[in-house]
Formats: sequence, C-alpha cells, structure tokens
Amino acid sequence: MHKIAKRGIFAVLGTAVLVSTQAGVAYANQYDRVVETVPAGSRVTWKADGEHLLIKDTVKDGHSAVALFRWWDQSEGRFHSYTYFNRDGVDSVRDVNLNLGEGHTVNIKACVGDWKGNLEDSLPTLNHCNWDWEVTMS
Repeated sequence: MHKIAKRGIFAVLGTAVLVSTQAGVAYANQYDRVVETVPAGSRVTWKADGEHLLIKDTVKDGHSAVALFRWWDQSEGRFHSYTYFNRDGVDSVRDVNLNLGEGHTVNIKACVGDWKGNLEDSLPTLNHCNWDWEVTMS
C-alpha cells in the first residue's frame, strides 16, 4: 500500500510539472527578430504576434538603449520611421506595443544613445547601431 501511494504522488507531481512547463512555453513566430549593438549595450526584439518592439539596455554604461523602427506603407509608397529610447537603465526592457496589423514589411536596428530631453537633440548621440536594417514582417 505504501508503494502505491508513493507512485500516485510522483505521478501527480510529474503531471503538474509537465502541465506547467507546457503552459510556460512561448512559441516564436517566423517573423520574430533580434538585433544587438556591437559592442554590447542594446538589444532590440521584434515580436510579430501583437507587434511588440522590446528594447533592452544590456550594459551599465550610462547610455540609453535605442530602437530604430520603420514600416513600409504600401498605400503611401513610403516608410514611416520612429526612434524609441529606453532610458530606464541596465536590464530594463521597454515594450512598445504597436498596432500595424499583419502583412507590413518592418525594419529594425539597435543603437545606444543619450536622451537629451527631446528627440531632435538626442538623435546626434546615436552610435554603435548594427550595420544593416533587419527586415521582417508584421
């Protein structure tokens, strides 16, 4: 009887671990992308499901993590370009929740920079951007 009780407990625990592991799995979309600065300092992640741009500061260096983001507007025949700063310090992540809808071409870059109170004064401080735009879809 004692062995049967132990087996039952282990079966329940095993099932609970399996269920919690499967529930915690996040499946990547084929259009998800990650770019980083070299040297380190900023990591930008594009999550196509829900159109999230995650900007992580990866180094305690006094600089902000920055994402350059643009999307192609087929109806207007042009890119819409945006710059997002994460000014919250090392290991922080800024989640920019965009509302593009599916099927748009999007481009991302990761940079570091210094926030100067407004975008116009801050743009000249951008550096260490990854070379090429990472191109994907929404």
